[in-house]
Amino acid sequence: MAAPVYRKAILVSRKESPKGYMHLVIREEQIAQTAGPGQFVMVRGWHTGDPILPRPFDIVLADPLKGIFRLCIKVEGKGTRFLSTLKKGSGLYVTGPLGKSITEFDSAGTALLVRGAGAAAVVFLAETLAKLKKPVYTVLSASTKSRLVCRSLLEQFSTDVFIATDDGTEGYSGNGTDLLDKLIEEGKVDTVYTCGAHRFARHVKALDLAGKVRGYLFLEGNMGCGMGDCHGCAVKKEGKDGYALVCMDGPVFRSRDVVVE
Repeated sequence: MAAPVYRKAILVSRKESPKGYMHLVIREEQIAQTAGPGQFVMVRGWHTGDPILPRPFDIVLADPLKGIFRLCIKVEGKGTRFLSTLKKGSGLYVTGPLGKSITEFDSAGTALLVRGAGAAAVVFLAETLAKLKKPVYTVLSASTKSRLVCRSLLEQFSTDVFIATDDGTEGYSGNGTDLLDKLIEEGKVDTVYTCGAHRFARHVKALDLAGKVRGYLFLEGNMGCGMGDCHGCAVKKEGKDGYALVCMDGPVFRSRDVVVE
């Protein structure tokens, strides 16, 4: 795994989709050439002292030939509002790639159970599995149809995409875990990755402990540095003393190895 770099990067494009979520395409060749699925970057796109800290974002996709990578950010605080208003050609400061890349792809079938901004975390993995010609089944969940994130990308890389909305405006009306359970019962998947909802994480962990699947969690944390110095992203280990750091030991963990609240 390549060592992370701190670089000035250039914003190539930005596009809002869906409302409240901004896709940023950034040019920084070294990060684009070394990033792997599951990794993230720390980004700072403002020149004031407020906010003080950079913000962490999952790498949605990377194109090593073009030297660009994509992020999808949920616009909800001061830092993300700054980033969402940057113009094409603006400079950003980026540290990455950070975290451990996913390197094991030995699965008869993989399910991706995601919701909200958590969908951005698994696109790179879906693309990697598709290139390896591995079956990928995505369960994409949201409160309503207009809040489905990274839908077109996941449809591009998945064998099949199943939609679940809380209000029934599209697809299955209810919890995405019901659709996951059906995939498992049909024998289509033996591995599950999830991100974006605590209830999803608890469900996948229960399935993992029951021996029904290998479960993995994309975890988030309050990161100040992304490199293990601040310990703001510590998560308690399951059945062991001590803590793991999302930024250094993750962000992807076997579900049975960490405590899920």
